[in-house]
Amino acid sequence: MEGLRELRKHLEGIRSTEQLAGAMKTASAAKLTRLSRELDRFSAYADACRSVRDRFGSALGEVWPAIDPKAPRCVVLIGANRGLSGGYNGELYAYLDRILAEGEPYLLVAAGRHAVARMKERGIPLAAEFALPDTASYEEAEPILDFVLGLWREGKISAVELVAQRFVNTLTQIPGRSVLLPMKSAEGGGSGEILFLPDRETALKSAAEVCLRADFYGRVLEALAGCQAATLAAMRTACDNARDSAAELETEISRKRQSEVTSGVLETSGSGARRGDGGRGGSQ
Repeated sequence: MEGLRELRKHLEGIRSTEQLAGAMKTASAAKLTRLSRELDRFSAYADACRSVRDRFGSALGEVWPAIDPKAPRCVVLIGANRGLSGGYNGELYAYLDRILAEGEPYLLVAAGRHAVARMKERGIPLAAEFALPDTASYEEAEPILDFVLGLWREGKISAVELVAQRFVNTLTQIPGRSVLLPMKSAEGGGSGEILFLPDRETALKSAAEVCLRADFYGRVLEALAGCQAATLAAMRTACDNARDSAAELETEISRKRQSEVTSGVLETSGSGARRGDGGRGGSQ
């Protein structure tokens, strides 16, 4: 019976894994739904900001020039808060390695508990680290950009690059790099027919910051949605595999139990038959 007890204990572990994966799958699905709604809602604002950039043309790119072009670049890593998301984290970190291996000096800023922990494990120094909720609002993501803009205005960095997974669909996320600063505006356009109030410089600076913040938060939303989509897919697979494994183990337990019962019956029958034979022999 020892083997049967071990199988039952293994089955309990598999069922616990299935329950945990199912709970995480449900939570990720809810978070992904929330983020998808936020992306849809934010897309109208992002489109308006793109229209502003198109309208101003190359003028926005002249608003915030790099104070020291020889300063290191700032790489902002938007990572996950946890593992259990398939290849999401591994692909992102491999992509980051390729960027850092380019040889240019850099300052690294990491957001997300898993990303921060992994960078520290690997001995990669961080200029700053930030907590980023799974469904971060604009206000919760804003401190990251505020810190980076502070470095830019002080002339401590010459470029700002955002590294994150881009959400394509629930099954596909692609690591990518976006250059936030120096700001690149659409070609053409121009500001010759625009009335600036209170003046041209103030209006352009205000428009540039609004567009920059919109671009940043849109990228963050895509990264967060991609993380939840990857977690959802991984937990769905884990839940299905655990359910299949439990079904196979239940079948094995049933067969083993039936085999032991059959063996017991045969052994009992054999013992009874031997006792019966012995009794008849003695009576003769």
